[in-house]
Amino acid sequence: MQARDGAEVDEEVLEEGCYYLSRLGLTAEQLESHFGLPPAKADKLAKSYEAKISSGKVTPGDFDRAFWEGVKKEAEGDVKLTFLSEKGFHHGWKSDLEKLDGPALLSIYESSKDFLNADPNQKFLDFPPPKGYDPLAIDREIRKAVGVVQELLENRWASEKSSGSHKAVKP
Repeated sequence: MQARDGAEVDEEVLEEGCYYLSRLGLTAEQLESHFGLPPAKADKLAKSYEAKISSGKVTPGDFDRAFWEGVKKEAEGDVKLTFLSEKGFHHGWKSDLEKLDGPALLSIYESSKDFLNADPNQKFLDFPPPKGYDPLAIDREIRKAVGVVQELLENRWASEKSSGSHKAVKP
């Protein structure tokens, strides 16, 4: 089967994806929208993978489950981010950052912004990345995180301002 981007997708990957994503609560219709499969085919693939588990041909693992949970989060609009704090580089989901308080978010914003401002190659981030190796990949990820954290701070500031509580810190 071909993915929407034209790449060939292995049937075993589709089986595994349909199995785990259905276990995570996606319906056959939602799987159709993500994989471009008819609902009956998505259901058949999930059952085929379940049969492989039952027969011992494959063993379900925490790594596989975590991978497909990440795919589900991304499909629902959550974003995985790379950002900086005073303690170094971190990876996390936007939904996890939303749970942080204003000062913690501001610290992440400032640390990440300082990292970008210290790089003399920052001007090249406005150009598309080269094919293959991108020497500015981490900078691009940090820049994306800065935008997301700034949006979170602005939303928090606006909501606290409208509720009369002025504890939020504006970036």
